[in-house]
Amino acid sequence: MSQKAKHPIRYINPITGVISTQSYYTDEQGIKKRIPTHKLEYKINDEWVKPNSVPHVRKSVKNALNSKKGYFCAKLASMSNSSAYRKKQDKFTHGENEFKDDRWGRCDKLMAHFDKQVEQYGNKCPMTLIPFTMDKPFEKFDINNYSIGVFSNISPDRIFNHIEYTSQNLIFTSQLWNLSKTTSSISELELIFKPEIMERYKAIVVERFPDQKYNFNELRHGAKPS
Repeated sequence: MSQKAKHPIRYINPITGVISTQSYYTDEQGIKKRIPTHKLEYKINDEWVKPNSVPHVRKSVKNALNSKKGYFCAKLASMSNSSAYRKKQDKFTHGENEFKDDRWGRCDKLMAHFDKQVEQYGNKCPMTLIPFTMDKPFEKFDINNYSIGVFSNISPDRIFNHIEYTSQNLIFTSQLWNLSKTTSSISELELIFKPEIMERYKAIVVERFPDQKYNFNELRHGAKPS
């Protein structure tokens, strides 16, 4: 018996809102279409719930998110949303998101950029040397029980906040490093992390931006280089 067969399913017509057992509906032009997933409901413990509350659906989504393609496509979506938010807030940044892909379920350029970094630094955070993970628990959290994720997870990190997600400016780090750098100045990071970690960071910045001179004692994350 399939997982779906274990739970009664009902469909909600996206136009009329009528509930039925039919998985298809007819649109305004008379064309027969399949009812979208978010208009499905499953009966669990005598209660009708959306697919994201059904155990086998959540397991399937988690498996997809923890695959390399699923993980990076989710990251790309988050990056695109961040770029759009900055534009909406009139926050000027140099360049464009070079990894944007309007095709559904594609993140080829972002994965290729990651693979290139792994060839150079290995499958680990180039600063902390923490082995990379791609662990998306896909758990439900309320406002009082919120998870920011796994500290070793791969995190797309813009070296400078005034530059968009470009090949030069984007590096993959551990979430631990990215979150720390986002909220701390260079001098504060030097209090948090070992000297060798900071030296690796400085070396990467100079490698990526060799034409610039940086004062690492004063430079704050996101500040424009002198």
